[in-house]
Amino acid sequence: MSKFKHLLLILLTALASGANAAETSKGTTLWDNWYVITDHGHPDSYYNEKASIQGDRAKIQVNTWILDGQKIRAENLGAYAKNTPLLEPLLYNFRSEANGQEKIIDGTILENGKVFSVKTKIADKPSTSLRAQMIPKLILASFFPLWIHQNYKRISGVQPIEFQAIVEDKVEGEVPVVGGSAYEMKQDEFAQKSGTRKLRIEFNKLVAFWWVTKNGDAVKIEVPALERVVKKTDQKTAESFLKP
Repeated sequence: MSKFKHLLLILLTALASGANAAETSKGTTLWDNWYVITDHGHPDSYYNEKASIQGDRAKIQVNTWILDGQKIRAENLGAYAKNTPLLEPLLYNFRSEANGQEKIIDGTILENGKVFSVKTKIADKPSTSLRAQMIPKLILASFFPLWIHQNYKRISGVQPIEFQAIVEDKVEGEVPVVGGSAYEMKQDEFAQKSGTRKLRIEFNKLVAFWWVTKNGDAVKIEVPALERVVKKTDQKTAESFLKP
């Protein structure tokens, strides 16, 4: 996954217009957004992020296409959480392929939210399993955009709001729990023109700036230390982003 998005998100942690929720037979779609990512000014990857509410569950689906040398490889992450302000994790599935090897990670929360169980399978190697005790107020990193949605009114410029997240694709030998915080910045020119709020997000000691809509989804993300920029766009532009 891309460096910052999938730390959150991969995440680090999101495009059609998507600003308004849409009712469907499968629930409420909060957004269905497309993004492109540049690394030091060069095309790196693009992804589609779809967030929805399905009764008592919240769902996030992130499909990413990454430029890897002369090839483009895909990564797919689907996850469910309880539809509450805490977004308590329920389960997720991550799939990727690199160098001809498929990697599959299945994570499930057991015993009424007390135990995190994960199984990892790489190519034809035997699968490995891991179990760990859950801690309170822990989210999946991919749900960070939905966490902003749920906590939109609580985020202010008075005091940072802290959170902790499991980085789904980094579960190898241990469960990586990473801390972070969200804080509202003063509106800059881009925020004023785009009608967004500018947030300072710190995750795993890495600072990023997110410009988010009233719905909570991102319009732009900048990670200065990595010289990476994520921009919301349309599907056609995203799908042609990595073409020569």
